[in-house]
Amino acid sequence: MNRFVIHSAAAIMGFACLVSCSEQESDLQSVYESSDNQLRIVTHTRGGEGDASSVASIFLFNGSSEYVRTLQTDAAGSYTSASASVKLPQGAYTLCALSPSDLSHFQFPATPSPTSVISQAEGQAMGDLLMASATASLGDGESKTVNLELERKVLELSTVTISQMPDEVTAVTVSVAPFYSGIRFNGSYVEESPLTYTFALAESATAGVWEAAPHQLAFPSKGVPTITVTFTRGETGSSSYTYTAENALTANNRYNISGTYTEPLGVTLEGAITLQAWTTDPSTIPFDFDESNAISDSGSGGSGTDDPNAGSGGSDNTETPVAGQLYKGCYVVSVNETNHTAVLLSPTEETDIPTIKTQKKYKDLETCLNGELRNWPSVEGISGTWRLATYAEIESFALNANAIDPSRITKQGILLFCDTTSELKYAKISMNINGGIKVSSPSQTTGLSNTDILRPVIDITY
Repeated sequence: MNRFVIHSAAAIMGFACLVSCSEQESDLQSVYESSDNQLRIVTHTRGGEGDASSVASIFLFNGSSEYVRTLQTDAAGSYTSASASVKLPQGAYTLCALSPSDLSHFQFPATPSPTSVISQAEGQAMGDLLMASATASLGDGESKTVNLELERKVLELSTVTISQMPDEVTAVTVSVAPFYSGIRFNGSYVEESPLTYTFALAESATAGVWEAAPHQLAFPSKGVPTITVTFTRGETGSSSYTYTAENALTANNRYNISGTYTEPLGVTLEGAITLQAWTTDPSTIPFDFDESNAISDSGSGGSGTDDPNAGSGGSDNTETPVAGQLYKGCYVVSVNETNHTAVLLSPTEETDIPTIKTQKKYKDLETCLNGELRNWPSVEGISGTWRLATYAEIESFALNANAIDPSRITKQGILLFCDTTSELKYAKISMNINGGIKVSSPSQTTGLSNTDILRPVIDITY
């Protein structure tokens, strides 16, 4: 399906003009003009939507969920109410109202359906988005008014602050995940390919305080999110800690993440997430976590050694594997509870594979990697055959800080060898323009380097 992104500042009016001039609408124009069925649509903004405008693009779909046309509402001097009217043949219709701050921030199909996905456009910052949907039926000669109340569908991660940091700390990052990756025209969120937002904090003028003010707009969290704080201490390595929030992060709210690092007996990190709706006073959601929440404590590391980012310091006290947690020192990629099987990620990764330096042929590389896997370091209590991870498996564990430390993910990204049904490829894990982590589709293994990563998985029965 062809997709497009609108890039002009006046995108809403341009898009309405584009659709109104389309061949599909021309075919139906005579039907509209001769119809006595009048549908009036009024869009409103509800309390708590801040300064959002009620002006919206109304996408019309018929009873078969086929796209009919797009209307543009006119505020007519009122910021909180806008309307549009259209003549339509009798029948059932679905109406989807879309009121973004700027359509250029989003991408969606040229010919949408109620289940088509609206997502952040490539290379664009996430924008504000209000939506509403309804159904209506027009009888012969009937006129009807449909009221749509626009609701904000995004949240804002406003500020991130960590206080009382030791002097030897040289970098701090905070990651929050997972978030929905898009929303459909019917208002349902997209669960596939969830997003992670990672923020690099800067040292402020106040001693020991690291902070960032990303004001990052995002779709709501997919369930209860995990917050990962990573400290880098010069050349001594990094330490990461996770906290699972008590509640999901919901739309039309602003969130401030604030933590305080203390070191009396062991390590304790405590703080608060401040919830602030667009128009209400903030309320506080307290949290704290300590050394039992640590997921990594890395040294300088080296080729072929235990991966410092694999989460070897995390909680690992479960009798059975649980997806997203550690089991016998390995990150659990997936679990089949019916068959009592699981896929585990090796806590070890390898780069600087000798054959990569001298051989570029696929067969030579495949033979080399198979040899490396046959001699892969064993894990106590785990038996089986190590293999390359599939793209779906990499896509799953790449977004979890228990598996890969987000602080090592840059815009240039890292490359992991990946098994596909046809040939050996690699998957690229990188950071997008807004600090979220993305996994690119498998690519050919060309331009190999000694920084490409071999990180296998193993299938077990428990």
